[in-house]
Amino acid sequence: MIRVASASLFALVLVGCDRPAPAPRPTDKATAEGFDNSAASQSIMQPKVIAESEPVPTPTPTPSIPTGTTVPFARGVALDAVGRETLDRLLAAPGLPADARWVLRGHSDSSGDDRANLDASRRRAAAVRTYLAAQGIDADRITVIALGERRPVAPNAQLDGSDDPAGRARNRRVEVEILPPEAPEPLPVPTETGNTAG
Repeated sequence: MIRVASASLFALVLVGCDRPAPAPRPTDKATAEGFDNSAASQSIMQPKVIAESEPVPTPTPTPSIPTGTTVPFARGVALDAVGRETLDRLLAAPGLPADARWVLRGHSDSSGDDRANLDASRRRAAAVRTYLAAQGIDADRITVIALGERRPVAPNAQLDGSDDPAGRARNRRVEVEILPPEAPEPLPVPTETGNTAG
């Protein structure tokens, strides 16, 4: 009986000692196998995969619709070469709708009386309208507004009260505004009329 107990005890001791060895730490394994750490910093993507991808085409931007410009007037009410060049650049803009509406706001400096300045601003805007119509813009789509000296963009006088020729020159102008074509009126929705004969 002692032999059976001794044999059982010996078997238990052997089973208890038969534990698996602990797994080696990753650095130990990498060192043991000669792992090259420089490969870890490289991409796992294969170059041929990158080469096979097709580039996404860049969409061609549509030209923006011009909104307007300012036509300067050196003196008087006649359109000069600078004014014509300014309008020609605007008319050549690729995004200009053929059926756009035009608003011309004429301005003057503050020299002279109010009535004369209002008349000068109207005549400047009319000169621009005449030029645009000669270039093929339908005169019915052009609106002329005379503002005279009421809306200056620069001072007409210096802070000491003396004349400001540069400011006056900037105020003699026609502001050209281009508006998109009017949307057509929506058609009326027919309503059902019920026939209620009794």
